Amino acid sequence: MSLWRIRTAVEDRPGRLAAVVGAMAARGGNVVGLSIHADASGVVDEFIVDVPGEHRTLLREVARHSVTDSVSAVPAQPREVGDDVTKALLLTSRLRSAPNRLPEVLGELLMADEARWTNLTRPVPEFPEEPETTLLVPVGPLRGVRLRRPDRPFTWTESARAGALVRSVLPPTGPAPTDGAIATRGGVGLAVGQARTADADAIQRLHARCSPETTRGRYFSSMRRLAPSMLGLFCDPEQGLTLLARPREGGEPVALAHLMYTLDPGVGEVAFLVEDSWQRQGVGTALTRTLTAVAADWGLAEVRAETVAGNRGMQRIMRRMGASVGAPHDGVVQARLPVAGAGPARRGGRLAELMTEPGAAGA
Repeated sequence: MSLWRIRTAVEDRPGRLAAVVGAMAARGGNVVGLSIHADASGVVDEFIVDVPGEHRTLLREVARHSVTDSVSAVPAQPREVGDDVTKALLLTSRLRSAPNRLPEVLGELLMADEARWTNLTRPVPEFPEEPETTLLVPVGPLRGVRLRRPDRPFTWTESARAGALVRSVLPPTGPAPTDGAIATRGGVGLAVGQARTADADAIQRLHARCSPETTRGRYFSSMRRLAPSMLGLFCDPEQGLTLLARPREGGEPVALAHLMYTLDPGVGEVAFLVEDSWQRQGVGTALTRTLTAVAADWGLAEVRAETVAGNRGMQRIMRRMGASVGAPHDGVVQARLPVAGAGPARRGGRLAELMTEPGAAGA
């Protein structure tokens, strides 16, 4: 018997994961570990399997039940079997007493062949387009840890895990702000705050001022008024974060932006609604940039957005941010944006870099 770490992409519908596990069992394979990753190719499933004898026959069987022919396998060690969360917590505890051993701990977390300190002599790419076998984990504005693993590209989920581990040992800074001010690249200042139950009437008036085309791009149907249940969801912090944007001088909200939790590990869903008279002024881009910063501070690996195929504005914004935008399917387009390792870890997080005190936007 020998241990192998096997990666593949299983179709995301009921019964398909069970079919892959059943195929392994039919060849005598015993699954002793499973983790799920977000990646450029979608959701990637990683198994640690105890394989009797030769493993290539089992790999062919796994490929037959996967959505891709690209099935990778590398030898695994008994020490790699175990709960990923427990492992990360134990490594964090070790770092508390020896923070200078960060490269060693990150290398163990991601099972890298090489891990070393490096100087950040040039800016870190905002959004890596595809997984690589080398991963740079920023630790501050001037240095980071470079990891190398030639046999398996690093996934967005692994990059998010590494970033979260780094933040866990940085000096405490308190919660990232959700109320403050942002500015568009054109200099338009906006006061931004978390939506609360008291904002329900203002949110309804915002929808009433929007054209049917605008609300259709957000909700897939024209919606002049939200149901109480949807309003409650928007104002419920257990569901995610909803931000209201107002002019810097005050007044009625002109945009609504959401970062909501999903059932996919490490993935958040973003959406926004911008009043017609405020469109094409960079408001959507500024809000998407803010939500992406929140997602990075939350330790998410990826954010996704879905809209109708005709919503060119949303697609343009996501592409500008570095997202991949898929082809229309049943009239719906999905954009996928990696946020793991999106920038150097600084005190206060990425959101704190974007948010200023109310009234300071555009200064």
